[in-house]
Amino acid sequence: MREEIEPPHKKSETLPKSGEIYRALVAYSRDAVLGVNRKGTIVFWNEGAEQIFGYSSEEILGQPVTRLISEKHGKDHTLILRAFLNGNCGKTGRIEGEALRKDGSTFPFELSLSIERQDDKSLVLVVARNITEHKHMEQALKESAEHYCSLFENCLEAVFSANIQDDTGAGNKALEKLGRYCLEELTELKPENTLPPEDREWLSTQVGKILSAEQPVSSIVQQIFRKDGRRILMEQYLKFISNKDKSAGLQGFRTDITERGKTEEQLKSSFVDLAKIVSRVVESCDPYTAGHQQRVAELACLVGDNMGLAEDTVDRLYLDGLLHDIGKVSIPKSILTKPGELAEEEWALIRAHTRQGYNILKDANLPWSIADVALQHHERLDGSGYPDGTTEDGLSLEVSILAVCDVVEAMSSHRPYRPARTTTDVLQELRDGRGTKYNASVVDVMTPMIESGEFRSTWNGRNSKIAAT
Repeated sequence: MREEIEPPHKKSETLPKSGEIYRALVAYSRDAVLGVNRKGTIVFWNEGAEQIFGYSSEEILGQPVTRLISEKHGKDHTLILRAFLNGNCGKTGRIEGEALRKDGSTFPFELSLSIERQDDKSLVLVVARNITEHKHMEQALKESAEHYCSLFENCLEAVFSANIQDDTGAGNKALEKLGRYCLEELTELKPENTLPPEDREWLSTQVGKILSAEQPVSSIVQQIFRKDGRRILMEQYLKFISNKDKSAGLQGFRTDITERGKTEEQLKSSFVDLAKIVSRVVESCDPYTAGHQQRVAELACLVGDNMGLAEDTVDRLYLDGLLHDIGKVSIPKSILTKPGELAEEEWALIRAHTRQGYNILKDANLPWSIADVALQHHERLDGSGYPDGTTEDGLSLEVSILAVCDVVEAMSSHRPYRPARTTTDVLQELRDGRGTKYNASVVDVMTPMIESGEFRSTWNGRNSKIAAT
């Protein structure tokens, strides 16, 4: 349909709500501002319109507004504009489409329209904006969202997110594979139903600690039940999302580390077995003290358990006990097995085993200094021990535990130069040295163990905690 073209207007018609300030704002706006009459003819054209569309006022005034719309959307937008032009005053609207410049190029635009009344005539005020950058950004965001959705969906790790307030959540294929539940089942399933009963309180405590510490990302290792009832060991990284100081949701990923856990346990067991072999090599030099290091290790574990120490600390105590006398390999066997009293020079050689043990273990790449335990297990709180006379401030709790366990085992066992001491003698030694030579907390745990005979039960077939795991 051919549009009717009116004779060119040499002057723009007066805009509604005219005023000097209003006219200046409209005339020099960077947005394209134009006025269109009921016939769809352009009757006002500002400098912003000239810059955006490329037409001067002389070229465009009197032309149909559809001249500014590309053929691609011309028919649809013509119908929309006509319907709008027939509306009542005060009506507003918005159109997005593709605009046509004077040079034939196109660009995405947004039109804001409103019908105003002027001198008993209706005039449509149109504000046109070039939204090319907006569309580019919109497209970039869309592509970015698609990219990350693809990463989320196809990630080999089990990724999830959850909204605490409305119990909604999302996850990927790997999450379904991990627990053998589909996403719909996971959404409806209460988290505690996938946890072993003995772990529920512990996990709740761990999550509470993470929330109170406000750590950005936190790791938790836990067991869960798969849909088929099998237990698996899982490592979970969590990020909590807060909204106005309240926990609104969480995100994270989960990894099945069951096989890795088995491998770690095998390595730990192998390392303990190796430490036992080294311990037996040391004791082969001294048949009279065979089993001493093993018994000290088991006794140290029992003390650590009764003191409520962490599992990894108890594990370390076991290894400390197995290797604390490793320096005795440097002592001549004739001295270790000599009956009767030892000369001072011979005692000096025996005391040197602590420093020899330190030299052997000092380069061991372990998470704790096992060499210090070998060096200091004969030190005493008051500085009366050897080899350096180190006092309480320089002795760790692990050293203090090994020191007491070493004394109790040695006094309770026969030696070539003296018989085993009685239980009364052992208790008296601990009570006399409590708080002066020996750590009071360790003595307070050890004393009832000796009185009840509990400590001897560790030497009658009791396997250590490490070996059991």
